[in-house]
Amino acid sequence: TLAVTATAAAPASATAPASATAPASATAPASATAPTAVTTPSAVDEAAPVVVSPDARLLGTGPSGFLSRVAVGEQRTSSWTRYEGGATTVLPPAPYYRGSAHSDLVVRLEGSGYQSGYQVFDMAAGGDPVAVDTAFLGPTATFLLVVGDALLLRTTEASGQTLHLVSRQPQGETVHRRITGLPADATGLEARFTAPGVLAVRYRGTADGTAGQRLAVVDLATAKAVDDRAVPADAAASAAASATHVAWVERLPDQRSVVVTALRGSATTSRYVLPAQSGEISLGLLDGWVTYTVAGGATAEAPNPLHPLTALSLQDNRTTVKLLDSTVTVLGGANGALAQGGTLASGEGFYRIAPGADGRPAATMVATSTVSTALADTRVEIPDMDFRKAGTWAPIHWWISRPQARVDVALVHQRTGQRWGAFMGAYDRTGGFIAEWNGVFGDFSAAPNGEYTWTLTATPENGIGPALKRTGTVRVDSGTAPHDYSDKGSPDLLARTAAGRLVSYDVRQLRSPWITDWDLTDRGAGWNVYDRLVATGDLAGSKYADLVARDRTGVLWLYQGTGPSLAKRTSAGGGWQVYDRLTAGSDLTGDGRPDLVATDRSGVLWLYKATGDTGKPFAPRKRIGGGWGGYDKLVATGNIGGGPAGDLLARDRDGVLWQYLGKGDGTFAPRTRIGGGWQRYADIVPVGDGNKDGRPDLLVNDALSAGPHTLGFYTGTGDWKAPFSSRTQLYTQGPLGELRPTLF
Repeated sequence: TLAVTATAAAPASATAPASATAPASATAPASATAPTAVTTPSAVDEAAPVVVSPDARLLGTGPSGFLSRVAVGEQRTSSWTRYEGGATTVLPPAPYYRGSAHSDLVVRLEGSGYQSGYQVFDMAAGGDPVAVDTAFLGPTATFLLVVGDALLLRTTEASGQTLHLVSRQPQGETVHRRITGLPADATGLEARFTAPGVLAVRYRGTADGTAGQRLAVVDLATAKAVDDRAVPADAAASAAASATHVAWVERLPDQRSVVVTALRGSATTSRYVLPAQSGEISLGLLDGWVTYTVAGGATAEAPNPLHPLTALSLQDNRTTVKLLDSTVTVLGGANGALAQGGTLASGEGFYRIAPGADGRPAATMVATSTVSTALADTRVEIPDMDFRKAGTWAPIHWWISRPQARVDVALVHQRTGQRWGAFMGAYDRTGGFIAEWNGVFGDFSAAPNGEYTWTLTATPENGIGPALKRTGTVRVDSGTAPHDYSDKGSPDLLARTAAGRLVSYDVRQLRSPWITDWDLTDRGAGWNVYDRLVATGDLAGSKYADLVARDRTGVLWLYQGTGPSLAKRTSAGGGWQVYDRLTAGSDLTGDGRPDLVATDRSGVLWLYKATGDTGKPFAPRKRIGGGWGGYDKLVATGNIGGGPAGDLLARDRDGVLWQYLGKGDGTFAPRTRIGGGWQRYADIVPVGDGNKDGRPDLLVNDALSAGPHTLGFYTGTGDWKAPFSSRTQLYTQGPLGELRPTLF
């Protein structure tokens, strides 16, 4: 049943009276039980609109109340709600009920096919339904409308179609009136009950020897067509009639529509051209006004200037009044109509349309479905985002009041201003929208850690109301990485240009094809004072990657990482000019910190254990062994062999690359050969985990070639027998391919 509020209990007339109040012949069959009166506590002000279900659909209205239906799946619940007090009466289960536009009668229908009798409920008087037998009209009889106290049916004969009014007197006899005045060959009869006492009937037939489309006004008191005129063949199906006027719609060649009105009995017409539109226009006639609308605006997927319910003055054919922003249906007219629709100010519901104090029509809400006509949201879910694992997608959910909207999300990193945006597709028809982000910007660079401002924007597809915006903040955790100098959890490739500038590139971006918008970070000039630069990983315990640089006097300087940048340098001591090779990044001693190794000019390899102390970043050196002078490059890779500690690569002067697996105590297992041909590379950079598979990788730079194809990528396998997969070519059109910098 419908949940509504009432200020008083239902009046006695709303309950079923004794069966003696109607003749035995008028009593309903046992299956057609009396409706059930339902009331709710009287705590709401009498002037407040009653509350109906958001799924309610308006089916009829009369002087005492309105008929509505709620359909959930196959179950339909029809109810009558009184205007006074808001009491709701639930009708017995049935496939369909039909109401009127100006009557308190409700008709029970058993289905869409032929039936020989109908159960009619008088919702003002209450009581059991009255049976109206229509079998005498034959099997072609089709129920059309409830008009006043009668049922309007249509029959089809060989020559044409006929309209009939059938009602039942209190004494039990059936009253039948055949509507006259229409041609015998009338077909396609369609009727609308837009004002008390008259019907607007469209049909095709012959008058004065001419066949064509016609519009007639039927006087219900006499059951006779009293005004019959020709209308264009392309006239829209909607037509309206009142005690004084008729109205219909015509279509222009450019697809615009025209509202045509005329005084009854007059051949003179007034024409009002409407904007271009799509959909069937519904017309109504109020006292001195004609209303027009294209229903369905609330769920439309495109704007339409005719979605509002608009009244046009019949006096000047120019003045218009917007009554509703969208409509579902409009019933009745003349001195009042009831419309289902919505306004941006009051939301969705049922509105009484009637002349106001100034004579202009006005809309007054009589029932609310508590649904906003403008877009409204119900829930947002944007949890903090964790991109530390490869393949992670962070969900963004937004539930709004209807699914007919274009919904976009944008995330802006507060520190850098970097932006990611996406269209959020509707994942179901309940108004829920979803997007997912993998922590990668449109230029394929990784998302930095920190706070982001999110903005959700929903633009109504129907053009009704403003865009809906919501904003907030969310935190992104992309983790840290040994070669990460931008606080993104993704390694960076450091490069020193020939002019002495230090720049870095996102390795994730380098691995993506056809990048033209490089995420380059310029870290300043003056780096040519150093003859060695080494990316070390986190030496000093800040969790961020550090860097060491040796100047030409032999002093080693520590640049501690702060996440997105480097702190001011501190001295790590002098005397480092005795070494011709330096490398760092592998934990060789098993304490969780990367260590540094160096070879002197006599070929001795020395270990400098990291301390985690910025003031004294290395313990005293420890001799590992001699014979390392045969190598022209040392590379501390991290753990590439799957053992307990970090490892080391060494390239001999013949271009053979050798692997030294660390034991975790500062020593190495006997070397194993990886392969030859590595002399082609000017740089072999241990960039760490460049693809987030948990294993260190290598990035290489060709020594001789130039242009966009100098870089290659070797993916770590974790297998010491074959620690790297085959080379993947990187496309690096841009500064990296042109400046030929030193990479580390």
